[in-house]
Amino acid sequence: MPSTRQTPGGGASASPIGLNPLAGPVDPESYRVGPGDLLRLELWGRVSRTVLIEVGPEGIVTLPDAGTIKVDGRTLAEVRTSALRLMGQQLRGVSMDLRLARPRTFLVYLTGLVSSPGSVVASGASRVGDVVNRAAVPPEASMRWLQVVHRDGTRETADLGLFLRTGDGSLNPWLRDGDIVNVPAATGFVWASGAVAAPGRFELGPNDSLLTLFKLAGGPLPAADDERALLVRWNAESLPESLWFELHDATSGKVAPKLREGDRLYVYFVPKYHALDQVTVVGEVARPGTYPIVEGRHRLSYLVSAAGGFLPTADLSSIRVHRLAAGKDPELERLLRLSRAELTASEYEALRTKLAGLREDYRVDWNRLSQSKDLDLLLRDGDLVRVERLVPSIRVDGEVKRPGIVAYLPGRRVVDYVEAAGGFTDRAWRTRVRITRSVTGQTLLARNLRTLHPGDLVWVPEKPDRTAWEQSRDILTAIAQVATVVIAIRTLR
Repeated sequence: MPSTRQTPGGGASASPIGLNPLAGPVDPESYRVGPGDLLRLELWGRVSRTVLIEVGPEGIVTLPDAGTIKVDGRTLAEVRTSALRLMGQQLRGVSMDLRLARPRTFLVYLTGLVSSPGSVVASGASRVGDVVNRAAVPPEASMRWLQVVHRDGTRETADLGLFLRTGDGSLNPWLRDGDIVNVPAATGFVWASGAVAAPGRFELGPNDSLLTLFKLAGGPLPAADDERALLVRWNAESLPESLWFELHDATSGKVAPKLREGDRLYVYFVPKYHALDQVTVVGEVARPGTYPIVEGRHRLSYLVSAAGGFLPTADLSSIRVHRLAAGKDPELERLLRLSRAELTASEYEALRTKLAGLREDYRVDWNRLSQSKDLDLLLRDGDLVRVERLVPSIRVDGEVKRPGIVAYLPGRRVVDYVEAAGGFTDRAWRTRVRITRSVTGQTLLARNLRTLHPGDLVWVPEKPDRTAWEQSRDILTAIAQVATVVIAIRTLR
């Protein structure tokens, strides 16, 4: 059972009327009459009057002009039948009825795991749960094995844990005068997890079956897989055993093994239950936003149509599609569980590299797509489509001082755009500058081009470092050349 308890406090000095409000009409078939109950006798017809009768300390009531009857321990319905029969023999031509006017109050005794054992005021309309909820009950107390000992020596077991889940009143017995309610410690537990309404740990109760555990866990969710569920339990050798079953067989009681301490129930979810695949489009479209798709069916053109088409300002030559790569990476999952402070420098760099590699970027030329439907990209859940505003520009990236977008001007040379981006860095490989055409995607060396077009990319690569071997090779070459000169001089002599 969950550990939360209602513990408003209580005791014999508290007002019994305030602490025991009626939960509803008293059931004459279950309410047991006792000393202190106030009964109302209604007479009408030839004689019309109302008489209030209190049950005496010995459990006896005196009926006007009819004698006495013993009522202690009898149900209200039984007392009514006996009283009206006796009154009817004395009064002819009179209609009558007997009802409960006010339930009595009496003492019961709380023992066991409660903060203040002792007497507690209850009423004839009180159940076991009413007095237990008023006591300070610790989390380790049992809510499923409460023992109620009546004055005549008979016993009942109150199962408040299951009562709170099912509302079955028989699990929460009525209290009687002088009852002793013992709250023991909880000793056995079972678990439910997965597609149930209230997963968690539950106290093992009397005669619990698999169906009981489903009730305690609130029943299966609509997303539960009806084809399979699993009960794991331990045998006499403390080895785990697996019992597979269909969900409806358990909830209908067809499969109902008795629970053992430590049993664990696993209810599986239906894969992708009510899952909705979605993609998002932003930028120069009529209705940017998120749209549902069906993976494997809907393509980029469908999304553009759903978003109302392009705006006149859209750059149709470079529509970007950003996508997270599929597949699990255990090392990435481990790194993601660590905080920044827990990551070493190498782990942090590895995390950045892996995250960068997760994303796949596509560039689509709408004009070419219109001519070749093979370029119409199939969409996946989570795709982000970005339609940029058409601005004549050149992107300069790599080993320049201020990489970024530079305004396009007809007639400008590659070196002009590099200068506009701050010029080369010290590490720039100036002779290997490359141009990527925006329309064709073709990459060429800058020295082979005379003009640039809007949307082209200027890429300045980094000059490779000279390795120690290359430096040693140059030194050895120089030494060899010097040695050759020396030999030549000696030869001349």
